[in-house]
Amino acid sequence: MTRHTTDDVDVAVIGCGTTGLALTRLLAMEGLRIAAIDPARVPRAFPRATHLDDETMRAFQTLGLGHLEERFSLSGVYRFYDPQWRPVMEFPFNKGITEQGWHSDYMFHQPDFEAVLRGHAHNHPETTSFFGWDAIELTSSADGVRVRLRERATGEEHELTASFLVGCDGANSFVREQLGCTQTDYGATHRSLIVDILPFVQKESLAGRDAFIQGGIRNPLTFLATAEPLLRFEQLLRHDDDTAAFERLDHVYELLSPWLSADEYRVLRADVYEWDAVVAEPWRSGAVFLAGDAAHEMPPHLGQGMASGIRDAMNIAWKLGRVVRGESPREILDTYETERKPHMTEFVKLAAQMANEIEAMQPQAPEEGADVPVTERETLRPQLGAGIWAGDDEFAGRLSAQPRLASGQRIDDVAGYRFAVVAAEDCVAQLGEATQATLRSLNAEVIVADSDESKSWLKSLDTVAIVIRPDRYLFGTAATAAQLDALVARLDTELTERAQP
Repeated sequence: MTRHTTDDVDVAVIGCGTTGLALTRLLAMEGLRIAAIDPARVPRAFPRATHLDDETMRAFQTLGLGHLEERFSLSGVYRFYDPQWRPVMEFPFNKGITEQGWHSDYMFHQPDFEAVLRGHAHNHPETTSFFGWDAIELTSSADGVRVRLRERATGEEHELTASFLVGCDGANSFVREQLGCTQTDYGATHRSLIVDILPFVQKESLAGRDAFIQGGIRNPLTFLATAEPLLRFEQLLRHDDDTAAFERLDHVYELLSPWLSADEYRVLRADVYEWDAVVAEPWRSGAVFLAGDAAHEMPPHLGQGMASGIRDAMNIAWKLGRVVRGESPREILDTYETERKPHMTEFVKLAAQMANEIEAMQPQAPEEGADVPVTERETLRPQLGAGIWAGDDEFAGRLSAQPRLASGQRIDDVAGYRFAVVAAEDCVAQLGEATQATLRSLNAEVIVADSDESKSWLKSLDTVAIVIRPDRYLFGTAATAAQLDALVARLDTELTERAQP
């Protein structure tokens, strides 16, 4: 709904890039009243993010965007070259279908994603969209947050009150500035020239889905085949390089000349960006929260910037829903930062390390006739920080798998964005009456592990039942029906009687 007929909402979301739009969609699924605010009147025409992993694709599935997968592109091999273009090392970027039920890696076109989610916001009767509006003032009170907005096109101003506000407004966050947050710097500030092009011809040297980086030169160069047919080149700047000189079109034409003539493509973007590796402190002040790049930034080399913001949205939306509906105390909102900050900081540190290594790398090609080393890329799956999960369970606080059931459905399609119990058939049959009542009060879905894939998953965890949170992280596991009864009771206590962590 775009009509500005309300000045009282449950949650105001400031900034509607990938994180803010995902959060808006999830809050709508929670049945809340939302104000979605962004200075851009229409989705930005060029992508900022280009990569998503299997966990993010699983989140897209939850958002109702699984059908977009057919528009995404898979990745091939990632190669490292020395200054003479001799291969140094390579690894397969895509590992195929993973335990998450999707391919390990995709390249996508961000404007399409944002267009679909803006459409969902428009269609939701309890979402009021302020696209083309700036937030110019925030005032917190005991009743929530008062927000003053100004429309860019007309100068019209509007005020609204929100019980909660989430700032998803990017690296230069207005909300973070208003909160007076500090930032922990992990020492990886870099500038890169980002050149996105639409080629008019096909070149064998750029064919396929492979990517490369050439190191050991003054300005290391990265190439990515993004969402077909788009291509991206990234050139790392040194500290004394002039931004304006790198952004000039003549420089772009010269940079791409080994592969394409200047008349063989259209430049969609040629801009220098500064990347930082920083984490805000704190992420919350009263009823105001930070998410996405407003809370944490990282260099792009790990491909986890957008993914981390989506994880933020998946984590906080169900908690806000429970608090707004009066099902949980406000203290559970403290677990948003305690869980997410340690988790995503692992990605920031690794991305910072990679950025610094690329700048300093002096690759050495193998001896003539020797095989190019092939390495296996490890998938980073950190455990959540302290929060709503069974801390004495080695599997709790970690991302769950998503096997298919005998019906062919993926587990999340059955569970929806809510708690779920996945258990062996005989364990489900032994659920106590109190446990069944608690699960009904939680609106939790009970799913029988009736396929070989789901049974194998339980067996790999040496358990007969698991409890999955709405954000797909495990609350805990149970080896017997009696342990499942106790685990569900523990979850109920965590959600309804939680003290501050």
